[in-house]
This record gives sequence, structure tokens and C-alpha cells, in this order.
Amino acid sequence: MNAEDFHCFRIDPLMRWRSIADVLEARPEAWEWALANIERWLQQGRLHPAPLLEWRQRLLEGRNEHAQREALLEALRIPPVDAHQDQLRSCSPFVGGPFREASVPALPV
Repeated sequence: MNAEDFHCFRIDPLMRWRSIADVLEARPEAWEWALANIERWLQQGRLHPAPLLEWRQRLLEGRNEHAQREALLEALRIPPVDAHQDQLRSCSPFVGGPFREASVPALPV
């Protein structure tokens, strides 16, 4: 194993999702960033838009309704409960901008 190879230090998926929830909770602009990612990808003609449309619905509801917001944040902090949630997470709009630190593990010193 090469200590320089970042692939050896990939972040645990559940830790990443918990970090994403933390970012959404702490930074209101993160909701808009994720929604902008979705809109851009839909405009580019994504072949299977269903997961993006579902994320958009969840984010819009969570942004506007406290109960939906808490439900979404809680769902992101626990392991996927079924194959649908696992597949949905594979089409995550939580990339770039405020989500960079949630996606990249700290390398050991």
C-alpha cells in the first residue's frame, strides 16, 4: 500500500452522508447549490432524470417545510433502508461548492 495514494483513504459512505446533512443544516445556500446542480444536469439532458427529479422534490420540500427538512436530514444521517434509497444516493446532487469538504477525506499526516 502506498501511503501517498488517496484511494487508500476513501471516506466511509455513511460519514460522507452525515457530513452532507451537516452542511445542509449549517449552510442555507447549500440547498440552492444542490438544486442548481440538479437543474444544470436536467438541462444537459440526463438520460434517466427520475432520481434528480426526486432529489429536487425532496430539497424543495425540505427547504420550505421544517418537518420535511428534519426528515430529509435524518434520512441522510442513517444507512439506506432499501435499494431505492441506495440508488437515489448514487445520483447525489451534493457535489462541489459547500459540499467539497463533505466529499474529500482528510489525509493522514
